[in-house]
Amino acid sequence: MKTDLELALECIINIYHQYAMKCPIDDYLNETEFSMLLKENAKPFLHNTMPRNMFIDTYIHKLFIRADRNGSGRLKFIEFLTTLIEIVIDAHNRSHQCHRSDEDFCRYLKSSAMSAGLQTTTTCPETRQFPGNCTLEMALNTIVNIYHQYSIRHPHRDLLDFNEFSTLLKEQACTFLQACDRNRPGYLRQLFDESNIYKGRELTFKEFTCVLAKLANDAHHISHNEPRCGPERD
Repeated sequence: MKTDLELALECIINIYHQYAMKCPIDDYLNETEFSMLLKENAKPFLHNTMPRNMFIDTYIHKLFIRADRNGSGRLKFIEFLTTLIEIVIDAHNRSHQCHRSDEDFCRYLKSSAMSAGLQTTTTCPETRQFPGNCTLEMALNTIVNIYHQYSIRHPHRDLLDFNEFSTLLKEQACTFLQACDRNRPGYLRQLFDESNIYKGRELTFKEFTCVLAKLANDAHHISHNEPRCGPERD
């Protein structure tokens, strides 16, 4: 059975494919497809991050140009991850923006996440399947909630220490760890250190998205039955 994190990433990849195959039928997003994907699936992100006095099409064009690393005029999935990570970070920020009138509900969410986080195992947990009409918001909420299940075991923290990070990946990213010799001793410590941009003893959510991008890219390769190890192909 796939884990909740694997299902959330699969949902995001399916959404990407829905737009990449519009016109022409390929595995790339041109700017029109990219714009449609964001306008139809990432409205909260656009609302929260678009600079004032900027038209939405101008903002989306800037996002597209920033993601189009090779200047080809189209985005492959690994380039789309540049924008996806910004969307995920915005979803995490929104999860902490509880208004005073919502404090009881927010406390409930945090306590629920903590309870779920304590019920962990060393193997991949069985989980329910996402419905076929999974939305990007559903997938984002799942990713953020999973992070919180592991990061709030110590109250008032929103960080992952190495043990929490290691447990999260062993329980939620089983498929990723089973390939490319990633189950070798020391790999998780290497991955933790590579993602530790700010060189602290714990990872912030933003640092964790470095790993999330690797998980998403690996899941995209799986969706095409492509080789998962070695350099990226064009």
